[in-house]
Amino acid sequence: MNLLSVSEAAERLHVSASFLYGKLASGELKHYRLGRGQGGIRISEEQLAAFLLAREKGGDSSPESNVPLRDIKPTKR
Repeated sequence: MNLLSVSEAAERLHVSASFLYGKLASGELKHYRLGRGQGGIRISEEQLAAFLLAREKGGDSSPESNVPLRDIKPTKR
């Protein structure tokens, strides 16, 4: 399991660390706390992937949506 710091995870997603801290605080992004006291926050690649998958938007994965654009006929208005 590969663990990332908040800054490393933010860099991978091209977002700010403060954005990720908000997601961690709200519980939207699962993470680990390691060490004494509050401990350091670490995010696994699997947790990061699950976070992204939960936010996937758009598109349609139905078989009909896999029709090549060249086969779609324009409709008249």
